[in-house]
Order: sequence, then structure tokens, then C-alpha cells
Amino acid sequence: MVSAVAGWEMSRWWRARSPWPDLPAFYTGDVHADDVTDLIGTHVNELVGSMASTQRARSYLAWHNYQLAAELHRRLVGDRDVHDVLLVDGFADCAARVSVALAITQHAAEQVIVQAVALRDRLPQVSERLREGRISPERVIAVIARTDLIDGADCAAEVDAQIAAELDVHDGPWSAERLRDMVDRIVYRHDPDAVRERRRRALDGRDAWVEAKADGVAKVAATMSAENARISRDSIVALAVTACGEDPRTIAQRRSDAAFALMSHTRFECLCGRDDCPAEIAEPGSGAASRIVIHVVADENTIAGQADNAGFVAGHGVISGEHVRDLAARPDAVVTPIVPPGTPRNPDGTWTVPAHQPADPYRPSAALDTYIRVRDGHSVVPGNATSAFVGDVDHVVEYHHADPSAGGQTVPENLNVKDRFFHILKTFGSWVDDQYRDRRGRLRQEFITPEGLVIPGDPDNLEVLFPGLRRIRFAPPPRAAGAADPRADDLAPDDQAPPTRPRSRLAAKYARRQQERERNRRRREQNEREGDEGD
Repeated sequence: MVSAVAGWEMSRWWRARSPWPDLPAFYTGDVHADDVTDLIGTHVNELVGSMASTQRARSYLAWHNYQLAAELHRRLVGDRDVHDVLLVDGFADCAARVSVALAITQHAAEQVIVQAVALRDRLPQVSERLREGRISPERVIAVIARTDLIDGADCAAEVDAQIAAELDVHDGPWSAERLRDMVDRIVYRHDPDAVRERRRRALDGRDAWVEAKADGVAKVAATMSAENARISRDSIVALAVTACGEDPRTIAQRRSDAAFALMSHTRFECLCGRDDCPAEIAEPGSGAASRIVIHVVADENTIAGQADNAGFVAGHGVISGEHVRDLAARPDAVVTPIVPPGTPRNPDGTWTVPAHQPADPYRPSAALDTYIRVRDGHSVVPGNATSAFVGDVDHVVEYHHADPSAGGQTVPENLNVKDRFFHILKTFGSWVDDQYRDRRGRLRQEFITPEGLVIPGDPDNLEVLFPGLRRIRFAPPPRAAGAADPRADDLAPDDQAPPTRPRSRLAAKYARRQQERERNRRRREQNEREGDEGD
């Protein structure tokens, strides 16, 4: 294995020939046009690391561009009201310069200036993190949009500081969903009334429309509540997959035809053309949509109206406490607590429930399975938007079936949710992942490529939104009397057993992965000690 180092610490010899000599070497991608022929012998880690550095450079350049746009605004618009009644006011005139210079539309130019002013006046600390490369240009636009309702509010500076503090705990890029949930959580806690009012306005503006496209195609669109949108989408998907495997349409084409069938109350047909087609397709109006499950996470006090904390809709994100109660009041709502009713409360205010199924220590209990999905919210793989409620619960350190006590226990710290693709990639490939609590108590993940490059996972999950999760404890259920010891050796006596390897191929793979995790833990702990000494 090649020792794992951060991308911006690699390829030192390239730094002297940066394609952007005006930028600090910390931000440059280290690949110059004259060096293309040298890339053949470059290690994979250096190429990946250079791409990460280039991403940081894009952030720096975007920050620089916003600085220029903000200064243009200061000189040409100043403190004048940007909502002037004149069609061509100072703001429009300022944006026109950007529009013509960059060959973009007037609207796009105005958006650039609005974003620049927001970073300057509302989010100065987030702006500094953009300069430092802690957030990408695309993600900073999302932060600007999702903090718009606290513009001019007394809490704006505190929201800015808290978002910046969250960005500081992570050295890698943020996934769109994790960043969205983090920002929404912070905004909601500072101004829940504004969030509720904004939701009301959004619902009042719901609509459906048809947009004509080229080549005889049109687009049907609608705005609706988050839960209705999820039900609509899942209903379309559920109907589309009922066609048999020999249907000639692509998955996307099946979804389009299924959507039309649902809206027009006509039958969705399989187009395989076989007389013995095995597809079982529901008749129109048979109520297939009622089988769609939308997962909503909330605390008991909010559902009961005794608190007004934020909730979470799987596949959508953070919602208000009022929205939570609206969903809980639906006639088809089923409320299921993580801790089974009747579980005794511990003296310290916690609850202890079984971690795995009594007959199979590999399988998590229903309570632990739900806990992991609630805690993670999404797949922990960076950049993957799969909801935790449809992903796979995976053992981070592989479960040792022959000797469960040897490692890979079925406990919260060793379980997380991954999308099916990455789960398969890890199981049958050479990828390694690790999960640990950092010195702040946050649950963190690391992903190690086959070449040994360590890529940090997103630092955010729903523990911060639902602190009550930390009051749930998991313990192995008691073994039934007379049950066989899962570690018992079921081999024949030594004099009858055939010669075997010192360890199986699977055990050797597990051992190699554990060694890789231990090396990375030692490296991480050393970096933390050096950071503490530097402080």
C-alpha cells in the first residue's frame, strides 16, 4: 500500500510550474500543459490529489470573482435600493457590465452580483471558507439561497458563524444533501417562524403546468408538498418496475409511461410482446399508491405539540415542527418509536435495547437497524444521495462469522448505511472504509482507495438534529439457555481434519483491511496531537 496523504500535499515537484502562478501552491492542481507526457508515470494518488487541489483552486477563483462583483456593486450601486422602480436602475446597469463582459444573460449577471453582495454582507465568514477551499462554488450558492430568509435578521451573523464553524470541521468536499441539511438545521433553530411562513407561501404557490419542448415532446411539472412529491415519485417507480425483464424500454421510458398511466387512469402495459408475459401489473385505481411508505423522523415532544423542533423527511431533508405535526395527523400515518414501548428506563435517563437478533449476532435488531438509518439520513458515501431508508446497512469492519469476538461487531459504531453500488464495491473490491468518533465526539468516516489514498467522508449526520439518539444504548441480547456458542469449533478432531491454511482467504483479506485501518488511525491520531501542540 502507498502511504495515504492529502491531495494538496502531493507532487511537490509540479508546484514550481503551476498553471496559475498568481495563486498559492496550496490551491493549484499541479498539472501543467507542458507536463502532460509526464503523467504516464504519475501515481494514481497524485492524479486524484491534483483533482482535489484543482477543486480548491476553483473555490479560490470563485471567491476572487465575487470580491470583484461586490466591489463593482459598491461603486456603482452603493446603498441605493436595488428594488428601484426604474427598469434600468443602478443595479441593472451594474449587472449589464458583467453580462456583456462575460457574455452571459442579464439575469445570470444579476444573480452573480446578488450572490456576491450576500457573501459580503450576510455571510462574510462563509465567504472566507470559500477562499480557503472548504466549500465549492456550487455549494456556496446553495448556502446563499438557503439563508436568504434570515437576510437582515438579528441572527444573521450567528447563522454565518455557525455554518462557517461546521465547514471548519471538514477537510474534504461536502455532499449536497449533507450541506443542505446542515444549513437548514441551523437556520430553523434561529428563526423557525420565518421557516414556517416560507412553507405556507410555498404551498400557496403550488401549481402544475406543461412546458413545450422541441421535437414534439413536452414536459409535465408540478410543485407540491415534499411528502406528496415523494409519494408521487415512488408510485411512478413502483408501477414502472412491474414490466417484465424483456420489456424493450429503458427505465426512464418506463417511468414516463407509468406517470402518464397514473395521471390518465389508464392501464400501464408491458411491451415485451410475449403471450406468456409474467408481469403482474395493477389495474388503474387499485390503490397501489397506498403501499408507498414515506419515512419521517421527529421527536415525541414535537409530535405531541409540546416542542417545536425540526423534523426530517427521508429523501427531502429538514422540515419544520408544524410540518411534522401535519404529517403525523394524516389518517395513513403510522408512528413507530425506535425504543420499543415498555423498555425500562435506565437510572441515567438512557434506554438499553438489543443490538442484534437473538438467533443471529450478524443481523441488527429492528431497533438498531432503524437507529442507524435515522442517524445517517443518507448514504455515508460522499456525493451519494441515496436515502438511508433504502440503502444497505453495512458492517464497517467486516463481521467475523467464524469468531464474532474477533471483530466486526454488530454495534452502532461499526454500522453505517451505504448505497448498493458502493456496498458491492467494498465487498468484492479493494476499497476500505473506517468509522470513528473524533475528538469533538462526531461520528466520522474515511474511505481508502485501493492505492491507499484516504478520502474523508461528510462530517454531518442527524445526531445533531436529534440529540435524543445519544440516549439510546445497545447491548447484545442474552443467549438462550443451551444455545450453541457461535464461536464453537465445528471441525473434526485434529487427527481427522484435512490440512488447512493458517487462515482462510477471507480472513486474510479482513486482516489486511484491519491493518490498513490501524495505520490510518495512527496517522490521524498523530495529526491531531500535532494540531493540539500547534494550538
